[in-house]
Amino acid sequence: MFLLMKNKFINNKSLKMNKLTQEQISFLKEQKIDLKFVFNAEGLKKDEYKKVMKDLNKIIAYNVTPCKLKGHTLRTRSGHCCQCDTSKIAFQSRVDAKGVTYLAASLKGQIIKIGFTKAVEIRAESLIRTKYANLSDWEILFAIESDFAGRIENIANTHLNKYFYSFDYQHDNHIQESYETYHCSYSKGKQIIFDICKENQFSYKVLQNSESNKFEFKNLIKKN
Repeated sequence: MFLLMKNKFINNKSLKMNKLTQEQISFLKEQKIDLKFVFNAEGLKKDEYKKVMKDLNKIIAYNVTPCKLKGHTLRTRSGHCCQCDTSKIAFQSRVDAKGVTYLAASLKGQIIKIGFTKAVEIRAESLIRTKYANLSDWEILFAIESDFAGRIENIANTHLNKYFYSFDYQHDNHIQESYETYHCSYSKGKQIIFDICKENQFSYKVLQNSESNKFEFKNLIKKN
């Protein structure tokens, strides 16, 4: 299953990324918005993509109705043109937000996911219900509560980038990509979170800390 999903990702990657113009990609980079927070809202009304984006923890929608002022097609989750008014972007507050940094894993996909949430008790159900990364066996294995949870998640995802694998999955009849999935062991992911907290002197409280060898997947470095 892992190889099939990987091949599907490789075959469709360039096609999907062409839907973002170079101007839009440059704008997102300037605003320090990672592509994992961007959602393809093609064919959806504002009320529809707002609901889906909230569920998937996305910030910016593209392929939306052009704004009346300059015809921009990047909007915030609330439907505001973020290119006309960058103050509408809540990205920095997202990065510095307090909440929960969690580590989830899928046996079928042999991958882990590190994410941020305000309510970890319902996050596993959400991952399973939406079949995140086209997988439905997600388990939350580790979670910490911190005033720096958003920042911890962001730094952890950067450290794990060499193990990154993206997967296509369908949500509300739209193809999306996973941007927080890594082919590495549970222990490595958890240790990275602990190291980040120690190095940056981030205070935290452990909410969940499972021990299971079945999630000790191979650490596979992605090929360029």
